[in-house]
Amino acid sequence: MINHNQSIIHVVCFLPTTDQILPAAAGAAISCIKSRRQVFYLASSAIMLEYPLPNELIECILDNLYSDRDTLLNCALVGRAWVTTSQKGIFQRIVLDAPNSHHEDYVQLTHDFLAANERLVDLFDDKPHLTKFVKTLELRQYEKPSRTRDARELQQALQISTANVIRRLSDITNLSIFRLTWSNLNDTLKDALVQAFSAPLLTRVSLSLVAIPTFAELASLLTRVKLLKVLKITFLACHNWDIPPPAAPAENCVPPRSIHLNELVHFHLVNIRAFTAWFMQDYCPFELSNLQTLELHRSATFDYQGTAFMLEYIGANLKELELQGPYRNHPDFNVVHFGYTPNLESVRLISVQQTDSLSPVPFIQSLFEPLLNPSRNKFSLKRLTIDLNIDHVDPMDAHHQWDMWMLLINCLPNQSFRYWRM
Repeated sequence: MINHNQSIIHVVCFLPTTDQILPAAAGAAISCIKSRRQVFYLASSAIMLEYPLPNELIECILDNLYSDRDTLLNCALVGRAWVTTSQKGIFQRIVLDAPNSHHEDYVQLTHDFLAANERLVDLFDDKPHLTKFVKTLELRQYEKPSRTRDARELQQALQISTANVIRRLSDITNLSIFRLTWSNLNDTLKDALVQAFSAPLLTRVSLSLVAIPTFAELASLLTRVKLLKVLKITFLACHNWDIPPPAAPAENCVPPRSIHLNELVHFHLVNIRAFTAWFMQDYCPFELSNLQTLELHRSATFDYQGTAFMLEYIGANLKELELQGPYRNHPDFNVVHFGYTPNLESVRLISVQQTDSLSPVPFIQSLFEPLLNPSRNKFSLKRLTIDLNIDHVDPMDAHHQWDMWMLLINCLPNQSFRYWRM
């Protein structure tokens, strides 16, 4: 049994063949790990114990150290029982962070990057079982084209080197891409990324600051993720936002509604309407009717219609919603409301603005209005969080704004919330 409290791990170990607690010598070695660095000492002591530590306990200890690669490397050198679990932590996350082509030391940084990738490829080829431990793949900084001929040649080598690593990772469950321009990639790296999106165990995709020529190309990549559960997209740039057409009958297309995206969708600075229009097509492979958590942040200005379309499409099974507030009220603000999602349990409104001339209360009231019908016998919301940004010339003299909040509090059922905190 392991209780993890901040940096202290208390371990009580039971032998697998008896009910006796380990002798005092063992207890002294492992009863209190005050620092993660001390696990190496623990491992060394364990080898000399009269009663070796059970592998189950070793795995539990090392599971709490996956963020501390240096300690895991030490543990992997201690004893045979520690190697496999340590390697799982060492290789669970691979980050391919390409050098910036405009950096003054770009040439040297690129040579270092190529050498590191070559060592990694050689290691995976020599010990292919290590690739099974890689669950998260992160790509960073594949966006800016090189300016000189020599730099462009290096960039081509860098992309081929990256592709060589990606091709060996077929068991990833999490793919994260940060700062990537699709049109700047060579065919070798594009093909490797298509393979990554096709990984059979992939369930989580995160895209941030990604530019791709057409929305249809992005849709083609996402439809390869057959087990997609979590989709996070922050700042997506497309030249053409037209939704993809139905696949031709001869093509190897994904069946409609066969990909159950049911855990989390996060959109920030994204064209919400393009996604909603695609999701609503009969031929779309994604099914969102059982989505549990939706986070909708700003596109450019607040898109009331796009937000309403998304809430209406997802519907009644949504449990958690995070919604970014508008910078100004608009005649269409009442089209966004929780009547589309009556079973919400948790709502967080972020970046809600209040100034001398702008009150967010009418917008917030409009969100709840369909749920306040007296004929409703259930009010499912259990938690409401409002992140309020206040910008008053004199906050103490803004009584009219604060009085409006009392109107909001009074209109919500008191029994729904244990307390209000503002």
